[in-house]
Amino acid sequence: MREYFVVFVFGLFFSCSGNDITGDAGSGTAYEPGKIYGQVAGLPESRILLFELYGNKVNFLDSVDAGNDGNFEILFPPERKKGVYRFAMESTIPGDHAQQLRHFDLIWDGSTVVFRTHYASPVDSMEILLSEENIHYYQLLARMNQYHRKISTLSSALVNYPQDDNFHRRLERQYRRVQNHRMNYIDNLTKRNRGSIFATIARFHKMPVISSPGAAGIKTMKEGFFFSGQFSDPVILRTDLIPAKLNRYLALYRGDPGDDRGELQEELIEAVDVIMQHAMENEDVYYFVVEYLINLFAEMQDMNLVVEHLTGRYLLGSVCFEEGLLLDQASAPLMELREGDRVPGFGFTAFDGRAMDIRDIESRYTLILFWGSWCPHCEGLMDGLYDIYNLYRQQEGFLEVVAIGIEDDEAIWRAHIEERGYDWINFSSFQRWDCPVARDYNLKGTPTMILLDSEKRFLQEPVRVRTLARYLSRQ
Repeated sequence: MREYFVVFVFGLFFSCSGNDITGDAGSGTAYEPGKIYGQVAGLPESRILLFELYGNKVNFLDSVDAGNDGNFEILFPPERKKGVYRFAMESTIPGDHAQQLRHFDLIWDGSTVVFRTHYASPVDSMEILLSEENIHYYQLLARMNQYHRKISTLSSALVNYPQDDNFHRRLERQYRRVQNHRMNYIDNLTKRNRGSIFATIARFHKMPVISSPGAAGIKTMKEGFFFSGQFSDPVILRTDLIPAKLNRYLALYRGDPGDDRGELQEELIEAVDVIMQHAMENEDVYYFVVEYLINLFAEMQDMNLVVEHLTGRYLLGSVCFEEGLLLDQASAPLMELREGDRVPGFGFTAFDGRAMDIRDIESRYTLILFWGSWCPHCEGLMDGLYDIYNLYRQQEGFLEVVAIGIEDDEAIWRAHIEERGYDWINFSSFQRWDCPVARDYNLKGTPTMILLDSEKRFLQEPVRVRTLARYLSRQ
């Protein structure tokens, strides 16, 4: 009841301005559609600056004068994109130091927003008087800050407290419990608010649960950092969340100053491949992410291999994607393989007529290769892979390759294999992208390699032959 009274009193100020006022009979608020109404108490200067967010960019849009009491209103035209907008409270337009400006963010979903806050602490003192999206948004920000403080405190305690003490185990249990609470909180929010901008933002805050802040925890964090659907809605581009999340993930791979730069680059290449696999959920997000990563690594010293990999494979396209796949939001991952997961089994008739099953192949390592005779990027990879295959075939039972052709013409497929001399295990259903195995493995493009152990459990998805060779040589 108190909340409705506050909304009513605050609305009296705004009901005196403008024509064509529409009213909310439920709360007593009167407002014009398509506007944001605000009050910033303690404002030292009268100008409020409006910016739109787009990834790592903060673009100036407009400015408005606030009254002596900090009241202002700003019209959002119908063509303005939905997303998160930033309000800065300084007299100068920000450049490179935009993050130093005192500011706050609001979600714009086309509905009227009414709020009040204080200049001294605009986020902490924010009161949303009208806008379900922003009420949920600021509740989310407060809860995420609480979880962050708890997890950071517990993490520090776990690192410094003696591990052989019983209290250390209690700390570990509490560490996991807080993370599980965070996970459940976000899952419940996204389910209850499905389809909203707020739900997309909340889903992006989701993080994996790890058992400890040590090496094992970092490994788990790397494997489960991203979740299905986090990149699927392009509205996430109209926030500043993508760069922050990518930088946090890449920081997990940060090496020591004395580490070999070549090996570090190989690990970072694996990291960006994980990122790009998830970014494929939406075409606009995909191209933003690849360009952001290229620019990020181009500014770093000795990261040429990473830049070349991103440019060649993802920007210029050294992988052939199924036509329309990036645009098809229904093509969310059917499965997300993690190290140790058993992969789907399948039977097939090989090139030489043998009836085979993937689980019956007796080899310490089995590499599944998806390729196409029509794919211009497969030939170079396959030639390099065949050299590796010939090297290890001398060690009987060490490595086997199952090459699955994404084909629709058997004659062309057979001719290509015979011409190139690929005498590993070859198979094709001749259904192109509708190949059942390709669908079961959620194939997004060719060439794709999947490395399995002797029990046909997933080990990794090497993108380059060099990555595969490095892994096998260490065994």
